[in-house]
Formats: sequence, structure tokens, C-alpha cells
Amino acid sequence: MPSIAGRTFTPKQGVIGALLVVVGGFLFWLQAGLMYSFASLAWGGYGLQSHLSNAAEGLTSGDYALGDSEFQQAKGSAELLERAVGIAQVDLMGTIPGIAAGVNNWRAFTDASSGITASTGELISLYGDLSGDAGGQRIFSDGAIDLDQLTALPPRVKVAKDQLDQSEVRLQAVTANTIFSQLLDRIRNLALREMQPVQEAVNALDLVAPVLPDALGANGARRYLVAIGNQAEMRAAGGAPLSLVMVEMDNGRISIPIKGQTSTQLFPPLNAPVSWFGPSLNPFFPSNPRFNPFVVTNTHPNLVYSGREMAAAWAGGGYPEVDGVVTVDLTAIAAVLEATGPVQSEVFGEVDGARLGQILLIDAYEDFGQEDADERQEANQKLLDDLLTRLLSGSDLVSAARAMASTAPGRHFQLWMKNPVLEQLALDSGAAGFVDSPGTGDWSAVYTQNGNQSKVDVFQQRNVLVNVNMQEDGSARVTQQVTVTNATPADRPEGPPERIGYETMWLKNAYIMYAPDRASNLTVNYPSGFNVRPFRGHAFQQLGRGWVDDGYGNPLVRVVGWTPPGGQSAVSVSYTLPAGTFSSARSNRLEYILQADPQALFINSTLTVQVTGPPGFTPIRQPGMIVTDGTATISAVQSGPVNVSIGFSR
Repeated sequence: MPSIAGRTFTPKQGVIGALLVVVGGFLFWLQAGLMYSFASLAWGGYGLQSHLSNAAEGLTSGDYALGDSEFQQAKGSAELLERAVGIAQVDLMGTIPGIAAGVNNWRAFTDASSGITASTGELISLYGDLSGDAGGQRIFSDGAIDLDQLTALPPRVKVAKDQLDQSEVRLQAVTANTIFSQLLDRIRNLALREMQPVQEAVNALDLVAPVLPDALGANGARRYLVAIGNQAEMRAAGGAPLSLVMVEMDNGRISIPIKGQTSTQLFPPLNAPVSWFGPSLNPFFPSNPRFNPFVVTNTHPNLVYSGREMAAAWAGGGYPEVDGVVTVDLTAIAAVLEATGPVQSEVFGEVDGARLGQILLIDAYEDFGQEDADERQEANQKLLDDLLTRLLSGSDLVSAARAMASTAPGRHFQLWMKNPVLEQLALDSGAAGFVDSPGTGDWSAVYTQNGNQSKVDVFQQRNVLVNVNMQEDGSARVTQQVTVTNATPADRPEGPPERIGYETMWLKNAYIMYAPDRASNLTVNYPSGFNVRPFRGHAFQQLGRGWVDDGYGNPLVRVVGWTPPGGQSAVSVSYTLPAGTFSSARSNRLEYILQADPQALFINSTLTVQVTGPPGFTPIRQPGMIVTDGTATISAVQSGPVNVSIGFSR
């Protein structure tokens, strides 16, 4: 009989012992493999999401080096996941009933992760090729577009989109109903969240890439009107369009055949009216054809109207028809200068983003009197030309475009496009200047419009106060008050007695105020000397007492009045919102929600919301809220759309 260390074993005992060794070794092998797989899943999964998130950040911020570096590390994490599911232990577990589903989920997640990684890599490679950061020729340089790269764009985008779409399907198929698949649940949900910005970028590219060659002149000349808005003299849709540039793209070449000051160089003598046929239902123009100066084309707050008016009036002045309108103001241009560096001016010296507004909107009007207007406009045009020359070089195009796009939420950069695909892209991105009631909750949309050609809107200080009294049935009575302070410097002379022109410090404003489309019992209040200025010529749109349909089913009213230098004026509208507007799904709660849209002012407006609940209801506190005697108050700066939500519990 065999013996070990003096102990004797029967053959049966030897067999059992050997079997235990084999089973123990097998279990150790299985346990070690699964532990490796689980650890690889956790480490690779979270590492992958971190690196993909950073790669997406590099892509959206224009940092190719960061994006590519993070993508390479994401590839390593994806490969770790693939190895984790490729070992024999996992293959074996996949044959066991009840566990196979978890293994299949695991592998589906790994396949999806590899797809997301590959599509992100394709996007980064695409960006590197287009920007020249990967070592090749930029798609845009020295005033020319590489049409070959542009034509190759759609199929490359489609590859990335297909990979992402397939990955999303695989991720959605991962279920968390077993012990093993539950380990994937958090990582799967994180992956779905993290892929959203990349997916949105790919979807936007997939939409626009097929039409870009034609839009950029591959099939014949395309022309776009760029209007530079002057925020010292506001219109509802932006600053007054006092400088215009027509950009032409033809067979890859970009040129600027027409540019100049609107009032004197392009529409002389001094804002001469032109005839054009504008969009119907625009209450700011009573009839077609229009016969007005170009500088009043953007009076409607909604750029969907104003962009079409600008394009039509441009053609009405005898200029070539355009395929789109781009509006930018000095806030957007300042952002570009901050991103690309200052420009030199013979008149103004070094001009950077921080000083641009002060120089052109304040100092220039103080330094150059009415008799020196031509000299001021010439200096402004030279400064604009230098900036355009820099942009057309293409060296800072990505940084400039990113900086300009960052100002779109505040409506400092806006687009109207004749091509419906491009226009939809502008709408989806929030750059279309679209003004419309959200359809739920409350809505604040307040605009001022200069009526005396003064240049004091640059000093305008505005506060919008929304005061709400909610009822238990979810209805509310709302009063919106806009208070404007004409904060012109005290040392400035008041100006000519007629209070007209850019030397006056007086302000004549039209206050254009909306109410939600479901509002009733509309009223308006204003100071002595002010009056409601009705919209004439649109009898079928009149809502009574000065209120009119804006053409999109939204009620608006216009009140006009004067504000002296250093003075303050307040105009308010009141209305009732119906029962159920602010009811919560829980019977013991109410929730006030508000969407507040901005105007592209030089100094951002301040929004203050005060909501009082019905008896027995208490505000649910949140950061930044002040609660006084059952009234909740929240304030915000309107640098873009502001969304407010204030809950009340019984």
C-alpha cells in the first residue's frame, strides 16, 4: 500500500485524494480566471469610460493631441475587456444554464465598447485630417477649401455613425437580471451616458456632411450675408446691423466681394429705404412689399423671421441673393480675439477681446463726433478687415469657430439658412435665434428695441422680475416686470435737444414682451408718458388691448417710452396660466417651471423669480434660494437660456 510521511493509504483513498487534487486545481483555475475577468471588466470598463470621456472632451474643445492620447489609452482598455471575455474559463461558464445569459451580456458590452472606441477614433482621425493637426493639409487654409477632403467627409462620418448605432443597440440589449450581468449594469449605464455627446456630434455631422460640399460652393457659387450687430443700438433679434459683409464660396475659393458700413456705404444716402418682399405674418411689417431701411430688418425677436427679412432686403438693395444670414456682435468677436489673440489698429492701438466693446461701443462714439462719423466708420471697417483676413488664413479657424459658437446661447452668434438641412442643424444646436413658447410651464421672453438711433444701449442695465402666485389647482397669476436703467456716465453731456442720433444720452425704447401661448387675462402696465404702440395692418392677428400674435401663436405686446440719462423705467405684463400648469404627479406637491430666453445685450440681464405657493404649501429649498414667509426667490444672470424649477410641498 502506498504511504506518505509514514501514513499508509488504501487504493480507494488514493483515488479520492487524486480526484480532490484535480477538482481543487480545476476550481482554483476557474476561480482565478473569473477573478481575472471580473477585475479586468471593472478596471477596463471604468478606464475605458474615463479615457473615452476625455477623448470626447479633446474632440469638442479642439485639442487634437489630448483627444488622440486619450483615444490610444481607451484602445488599451478596450483590448483588456476583449481579453477578459476571451479566456477559457468564461467560455466554460457560457455553457452553464442560468449563467450563459450573463456571459452573453458581458460579451455584448465588450463588443459595444470596442465599437464606441473605434468610432471615437475615427472622429479624432477625421478631425486631425481636417484641421491639419495630424500632419496633413488643413481642409481650409489661405482662403481656400480642399474640396477633395470635403467630398470624402460623408462616407467617413457614416462609418463612425454606423459603429456608434450598432454599439448603442448592443448596450441596450445588456440586461441586469443575473448575478454576473448585474456587475455590468453601472458600467453599461455610464457608457450610454458618456457616448451621448459623441453620438450627438456624429448625428449632426451625418446630417450636414452630405450637403456641405454644395453649401460651400462645390457645385456653384454660394453666398452668405454676415451682419455685424452693434449692441450700442439694439434691435429685438440682436444689435443693429450697422456693418455688412457678403462672403462668397465658389469651387473651393472664399472671397469677400462686398463689405461696408450699412448706412453710408451700402445703402446711401444714410439708410435709404429699399423695397423687398418679406415673410408673411410678421407683425413688425404691416404689408408686402416692405419699403424700409435695411437697419430695421431684425426687429422681430425670432431670427427665423428676421433672417429672411435681412436676406430679402439685401437683395432689394440690388445686391446678389444670399443662401443664408449669419449675425455676430461684439461679444462674439471679442470671444474670437480672446481665443486667437489681439489685432493692431492704427487708430485704436492693440485691440483684444477684453477692450473691444469699450473701444468700439463706448470710446469711439465719445472720441468721434457726428461730424467725424466717416472717420470712425473707416477705422471700424479697417479693424473688421484685419480680423477677417486672419480668419480667412485658416490658421486659427478651429479656435475662432469654437469661440464664436460658445456665444450662441446668448444669441451673440446666430444663423438663418435657406437650405432646410442647415437650418435644422442651426435649430437643433440652439444657434437659430428661435423664439417660441416652450408649451409647458411659464415663459419669459423680453426684448428692448432702440427707437431714436442713440448709442446708449451699451450702458443698459436690465432686471426682469417674475412674480408668481400659484393656486392649489396648479394655476397661477404671473406678473413680469422689466426694469431698464439708462446708466450713461454722469459726465457725458445730455446731447442735442431733439434727443435723436448717437450723440444723445436719452433712450427711446420699445419694450417687446411675450406671454406663454396658454396665457389668458392679458394686461400691461407702464409709466406715465409711455404708450402701447399697436401692430397695424394685421387685423387677423390682433388679440386685443395691444396684444398681437407674433406669427407663431405667441402673444406679444409693444410699449414705447423715453428714459433720460441716469433714469429708470419699468414696464410689466400680467396673465393667468390655467389649472394643472404647475401640478405635480404627486398630489401633495406643486412645481413651478420657467424658461427664460435671453436678448444679446452687451451687459447681461439679471432674472429674478419670486414664487408664492398657496396656503399650506412650503417651498422646497435648493442652493441659491431665499425663502421668506413662504415665498421662494431665485436669481440668475441671463447669459443664455435660463430654466427655473421651484417645488412646493404641502
